[in-house]
Amino acid sequence: MARVTAAVLIALGAFAAPATAGDSWRALHRPLNLPQLMPGATCPVSKVDRRVDWARIGIFGGSGTGSGPVYPGIGGQPGALTFPFPAAGGWRRQKVFWYVAPRYRGPVLIRGARIDAPGQLRFGTGGAVRELRIPVHSEISWTGQPHGSRGAPSYLRIHASGCYAVQIDGTNFSRSVVFAGTLTF
Repeated sequence: MARVTAAVLIALGAFAAPATAGDSWRALHRPLNLPQLMPGATCPVSKVDRRVDWARIGIFGGSGTGSGPVYPGIGGQPGALTFPFPAAGGWRRQKVFWYVAPRYRGPVLIRGARIDAPGQLRFGTGGAVRELRIPVHSEISWTGQPHGSRGAPSYLRIHASGCYAVQIDGTNFSRSVVFAGTLTF
């Protein structure tokens, strides 16, 4: 009887152990599965999601790229992003706002790379990190936002002009967004 009780207590303890914050991020680290592109091929940039009323929300100058529920704000010409600002280590940077639609409430992990040639893509305001994390509790406010909207301002960083992709992972989705990155001086 004591062995059965001990086994039940051990089993219950295993199921009752709370998940840690690190567990949710580890679960989002799926293999990076970015589109492949032959050198010299046209960059297959992602389209603006026209199902969303971007003007009503009041962000991105009217454009959120990809199929959601997390969208990078690639303003100006859809699918094209210029990198005019120098950063340490030879990087060039551009500010991007990541909008999370209210229909998705979980954490978000974003990673990426150049897809038409060897090259890296990094994130960050202070340093160049390999991933961007948007936690569950990252609500921000701006005029016109739908209730429950959230997002994160960030910098994208590249070393060279080319075709880039980001993989956006949530608890129940994984999406890629492709854009042309151009260094400007």
